[in-house]
Amino acid sequence: MSESVSEKLMIQSELQALSRKIDQYFSQKRVQSPKDADKTELNMTTKAYSTENTKGCLPERIFIKRNSLLTEMFKHNHIRTIRHIFISIMIILALQVFVTDLVENGNIDLNFQLIRWAFDKFQVVCYTWLYMMASSSCLVYYCFHFWSNDRIKHFSNDANNLFKYDILWLTLYCLYLTAFIVLPCYVVIVNMLPVASAFIILIEQLRLLMKTHAFVRSNASRALENGRKKIEALNIRRHKKTNSLTLDNYNDSSSDDEELITRKNKNDNKICPDFSCYLYFLFAPTLVYRDEYPRNSRIRWNNVFSNFAQVIGAILYTHYIFSRFCIPVFKHFNTDSVTLKVFIQSILNCTLPGTLLLLVGFFAFLHCWLNAWAEMLRFSDRLFYKDWWNSSNFSNYYRTWNVVVHDWLYTYVYRDLFYLLGSKQKTLCQFGIFFISAVFHEYVLAFGFGFFYPLLFIQFGAIGFLCFFIKSSKNNNFMNLILWMGLLIGLGGLMCLYSMEWYARQNCPPSSVKKF
Repeated sequence: MSESVSEKLMIQSELQALSRKIDQYFSQKRVQSPKDADKTELNMTTKAYSTENTKGCLPERIFIKRNSLLTEMFKHNHIRTIRHIFISIMIILALQVFVTDLVENGNIDLNFQLIRWAFDKFQVVCYTWLYMMASSSCLVYYCFHFWSNDRIKHFSNDANNLFKYDILWLTLYCLYLTAFIVLPCYVVIVNMLPVASAFIILIEQLRLLMKTHAFVRSNASRALENGRKKIEALNIRRHKKTNSLTLDNYNDSSSDDEELITRKNKNDNKICPDFSCYLYFLFAPTLVYRDEYPRNSRIRWNNVFSNFAQVIGAILYTHYIFSRFCIPVFKHFNTDSVTLKVFIQSILNCTLPGTLLLLVGFFAFLHCWLNAWAEMLRFSDRLFYKDWWNSSNFSNYYRTWNVVVHDWLYTYVYRDLFYLLGSKQKTLCQFGIFFISAVFHEYVLAFGFGFFYPLLFIQFGAIGFLCFFIKSSKNNNFMNLILWMGLLIGLGGLMCLYSMEWYARQNCPPSSVKKF
């Protein structure tokens, strides 16, 4: 009898253990479900704006902790293999350049003359950047701090003079932006900076310009609103003064009111944010201002060094692309006759190197460079781009290619135009976005190359704006194919025509430039 009871207990315990294992197995399957995992990862990666539907209000940019899309994709062997393919292409290009140098010159050129020429006069770039950074940080912040506090101190009871005072500072702000645009261009022209050095100054100029406007635009409305509240509090305090019986009682109540106002302004009602918030924003890899951003708990220095090393590798990649596909083809341009046949062949031959430049530039700047700075600053929102390569229309491509610049254009240009012109003028607001973007793209190329050749302005501002309204069909794969064909031809045309113009100006003697 005891043996049968013990056997029943043993069987029951084994069944319970088996049941626990089955439950544990299915619970793990539910957690590791690919469908659920992909859905969670997609939400973390692509959600950029608030989903609250407020009537008459556009959604705002939200910052959450997430990795860049390629960071997640490189965790899979298949995607890492694609990166290895691009590295193999760079090695083959380097071997071709080495063999060409060995055959033509009898030795291998390891001086990287193209890179040394492109980054020449780098000391000019350094001190120009220091001047721009000093004016953008100290001058802008302390002028804004002075304006936001001084207007309340001296004009709290004079609305007319307060309005004139604000207009005066707005004029000074516009003059500062104008000087900030003109002076770096003057440095580029006077010092005759080469292409890469000029691009560094011009791109940093635009970055600091956008960050300055983001800070002023984000905090001006807060300064006006909180300043109005403080003026109302001061008027209440003056009213108490007239009704007080003695001056001593007024002073006591005044000090109490000031302490109350001070405690309140220390929290959400600050007229001007702390300088540390603005200084962090100047270096953070975002163009949308917030007082605080999601931060990681530590810095992974191995990721920082790895990303910077990949940026250096991308510069070498660009060097070999130009040395193999651009310089040998176009360096004799304008010395020989150019026919329509040669012109068309040159455009088609530039589609491959143009696409390589697009991919290398995207990977080097939008992924490696921004992720390196984000890691050093513990900035945890790494949404610098989306899956633009899967776009089935140009509208989605423009929104996902460079999320950092798109967020600035949407937050500080499109939203203001939308509220200013009304919701019925969306097309006009979108045209304003394209026009501003095309102007500044052409601005960088014109001063970087040293000549005005508005090919990109026409391609981006006119053709790109028309393609923006082409909607994708049901066959997204076919539309994605059309988009990539348009990118290939467009990039090939840009590389071909700008190279032709560059070498035509190099090969033309000064006496014939005017005639040409």
